[in-house]
Amino acid sequence: DFLERISARIINEVHGISRVTYDISSKPPATIEWE
Repeated sequence: DFLERISARIINEVHGISRVTYDISSKPPATIEWE
């Protein structure tokens, strides 16, 4: 899976990154509340 490969590469190559999340909602980013 493309997204899985990309997230694994980011986690392995970028120091300090331990998680990659995807926002696939149709809402603009400003209307999404993270909890």
